[in-house]
Amino acid sequence: MSEHSTQDLAQLEEQAIERLVHLHSGRASVADRQAFEHWSQRSDAHRAAARSAQALWDDIPQTETARHFVPPAPRRKPRRRLAAALAASLAILVVGGTLLDPLPALRADHVTAVGERRQLQLQDGSQLWLNSASAVSIDYSPGSRTIHLYKGEALFEVARDADRPFIVHAGGGTVRAVGTRFDVDLQGRKTDVVVSEGIVEVASGQQAALRLEAGQGVTYQAGQPPGPLRQEDAQASSAWQRGKLIFNRRPLGEVLAKLGRHLPGKLHLTDGALRELRISGVFELDDPQAALRTLEQTQPLRITRLPLLTLIRPKP
Repeated sequence: MSEHSTQDLAQLEEQAIERLVHLHSGRASVADRQAFEHWSQRSDAHRAAARSAQALWDDIPQTETARHFVPPAPRRKPRRRLAAALAASLAILVVGGTLLDPLPALRADHVTAVGERRQLQLQDGSQLWLNSASAVSIDYSPGSRTIHLYKGEALFEVARDADRPFIVHAGGGTVRAVGTRFDVDLQGRKTDVVVSEGIVEVASGQQAALRLEAGQGVTYQAGQPPGPLRQEDAQASSAWQRGKLIFNRRPLGEVLAKLGRHLPGKLHLTDGALRELRISGVFELDDPQAALRTLEQTQPLRITRLPLLTLIRPKP
């Protein structure tokens, strides 16, 4: 394999992955399978690429949902493993919310597509900025101003009205404000709240609401009390509203979660140990793929792009 450069080997591995995806797509013929067997035996480098591709698929965890996607299994065990692994990758897309979830779209008044950001002027003079792949509904009455964030992230700039509290329901908790500016970010089972101006109260679970002031943030999960309070760079947290993502020694898992909102498909980290890798940088949301390229060039990461799935793993 000495005649092959590192770049050549990476390209061979991506070819192997693409071939395996096709083999287990339900559209492959016997000739396709024979062609892959022939391809994988062309050289030591091709054999290594085929082995590495299979190992990569094996790193993708199976889920209960994956069983619903398993195509008819060929008789040979290695191919069954690959079929199950491909099914698991499809399950990651479904469970991770990459494929369109119709419920937020049906309940929401406003929905943004992947890569779209939108500013809304509310009837009381408040403003709402909706991040990529997000969904909200708005319910104003004479006695209250209520927002439901079903998916994604929103930044609120609230007009003062002491007679009508401004309440955001998100992730099984509530954020209550009178006149303030704050960000609410739904990330899977957890919800992050960061205050830029004024004061908000965050409630979740059975405990009393937690009071946040400007420059503070908190995380909560449904049914659990929020906390602990932490100091936050509110300008960095809301930078997406200005078309940027700003990170100062943030964990890679968090960086990918925020970046993935602006990319089609799913970002999947194959090695959990990398989640805590600290990342600093400023990334432009007009070109999120450039952010991935920068991470690959500056960090010990290797990125493989497939339709609807981008795999991030350690460099060998």
